[in-house]
Amino acid sequence: MPSPVRPQPSREDNRRAALAMFGAAAGFALMAALAHGLRGDLPWPVVAFARCAAMLAVMAGVLAARRAPLVLLGNRALWLRSVFGTFGLLTTFYCLSRMPVADTVVIFAMSPLWIALITARLDRMPTPPSTWFHLALALSGVLLMERPSFSADSLPLAVALAGSVAVAVAMVSLSRTHDYPHVSVVTHFSLFATLATLALALSDAGGAPPAGAWAPARHLPVLAAMGVCGTAGQLLMTAAYRRGRPTLMALVGLSQIVMGAGLDAAVFHHGVDAPKAAGMTLIVLGITLNARGGAAETAG
Repeated sequence: MPSPVRPQPSREDNRRAALAMFGAAAGFALMAALAHGLRGDLPWPVVAFARCAAMLAVMAGVLAARRAPLVLLGNRALWLRSVFGTFGLLTTFYCLSRMPVADTVVIFAMSPLWIALITARLDRMPTPPSTWFHLALALSGVLLMERPSFSADSLPLAVALAGSVAVAVAMVSLSRTHDYPHVSVVTHFSLFATLATLALALSDAGGAPPAGAWAPARHLPVLAAMGVCGTAGQLLMTAAYRRGRPTLMALVGLSQIVMGAGLDAAVFHHGVDAPKAAGMTLIVLGITLNARGGAAETAG
């Protein structure tokens, strides 16, 4: 049985959701910087597992405190949110181990463009030509920013683009999970993601860390802080997308690009040359124009 159609959020719903989304952007930017700082020390699946395990531990406590139901099966929308959300999370940590924070954040921020295409498809509406233009603008920015060689070295870029599509599917699915309490939705995702990252961490997928690199006394505080930031971001983002309009939430989420670029420059000293700055500008312009167009259509 399909999930009920989601009612249009009110202005107050959108305002509160926007504040939650801004907090989520800050949490995710900090998480990305902490994860990037662990590259070379720990395999990326181990870092991803630590983030998911922390989220699951927090959600188990919240679930018990609120006496919310633990949903293990659920409907199609819930599973799409968890499966594609997990794929998006895995690709995020893979890219953070191989790309600068700012590059990873800005490419994953393209998910609103994919959201526009997916929602038009689900609503059986023709995709406006403007949406295709905005997507082409953003993809042109990606090419200008990354200047790919279309060889094995371009794999992280391809993974990042695939991850941004997966995040879009997860967010559209999230907006259709009103059959379940907010806490139950996040817990379902947390459990699925923890099992998936544990399986990868126990395999050779991420490669072995350098000899002597694993130092619990040094890494555990960073892993714990990363888990807290990621969990806070997850909770706030879930609340934002469930309460507010997805296109507006995506627009507010662009603040993560500014935060990520600032942390990238301040902490890791990754410079931004003219082509990269121009590429980022094109991506942000494409996302912003798309979000403004979606807002105008809703208002009309």
